[in-house]
Amino acid sequence: MQLVENKRFISFEGIDFSGKSTQIDLLKKYLESRHQRVYFIREPGGTRISEKIREILLDHRNETMEARTEILLYSAARAQLVSETIIPLLKQGHFVIADRFVDSTTAYQGYGREMDLAMVDNINQAATLNLLPGITFYLELRPQLARQRMQESGRSADRLEKAGIDFFIRVFNGYKIIAETNPQRFCIINAEQSVEVIHNIIKQEVSKRLGL
Repeated sequence: MQLVENKRFISFEGIDFSGKSTQIDLLKKYLESRHQRVYFIREPGGTRISEKIREILLDHRNETMEARTEILLYSAARAQLVSETIIPLLKQGHFVIADRFVDSTTAYQGYGREMDLAMVDNINQAATLNLLPGITFYLELRPQLARQRMQESGRSADRLEKAGIDFFIRVFNGYKIIAETNPQRFCIINAEQSVEVIHNIIKQEVSKRLGL
């Protein structure tokens, strides 16, 4: 069964410190200024069950977690989120903005962990109940710069962020392949630009695609 895109479902992708949170907040405020009902979700998380799974996934004490365990936990959190939150909100006419969705699994577990991509696709399809965002904004940032931003922030790394630069280079290259394979859904944005420039690009894209 083919995955189905929903135009009111918007996702943001990119490695950590690419500026996703800032741009999500700005887009949410912009859509609300256009009299739209907007709901924000993060992955993994967004429901009581999914947040519990998030704690396990990001806990630095779980460094021995096997790659198959990791992808199944991420996908279990997503399945709960899609069923309990995303689909009901879309049916009610809300916009749903997601900080990460299924493309993160393909990039991080498929390319980063070097898992079999056909298996990853099958797991993704089951976890999403065949739902895809109508627009995915990919904030592209070089892993070396992301690491620099993390060091400057003073924030300690979680389990995934400790994976090493080679892992994040594979994730970065994986995102490039995913975006190039899905040109109608993806909007690739250079995350090294200013907050204002990136926000204007996003507004223009939303206006063009959704008439807002």
